[in-house]
Amino acid sequence: LEIVSRYLEALAAGDSKGMDAFRAPEYVLDLVQRDAFEQGALSHDETRAFWPSWFASFPEMDYQVTRTIAAETVVVSQWVFVGTNSGPLTAPVFGRDMGPTDKTIRLRGVSIFDVHEGLILRETLYIDLATLFVELGVTL
Repeated sequence: LEIVSRYLEALAAGDSKGMDAFRAPEYVLDLVQRDAFEQGALSHDETRAFWPSWFASFPEMDYQVTRTIAAETVVVSQWVFVGTNSGPLTAPVFGRDMGPTDKTIRLRGVSIFDVHEGLILRETLYIDLATLFVELGVTL
């Protein structure tokens, strides 16, 4: 629980390098919405590009954990993200590049962390993608 808590504190602070310190070399970020496009999980290196892109898209943000369930090697975290999209939306977060919308979004999600030997091996992220797209005004 401590490793995941510190990881989420770095996330809330927009500190992608701080987040990286808690990931195992074989870490993967499994964004479940990628299943719809038959894309797999992001590798550790791809994740290093994902979070800085997300933070650049939403430089003003608030990330709050609303519920946590922890077992020995698995931590489940329910959260709420609020952010203003004042930076460009780019890959690998979005499939196509878009300019900032200047809209403030609020979305909920759940992250499941698999932890081994003090590092996070896998993060499975369930995000309310429909709300994200509606609040940003994105059309498919």
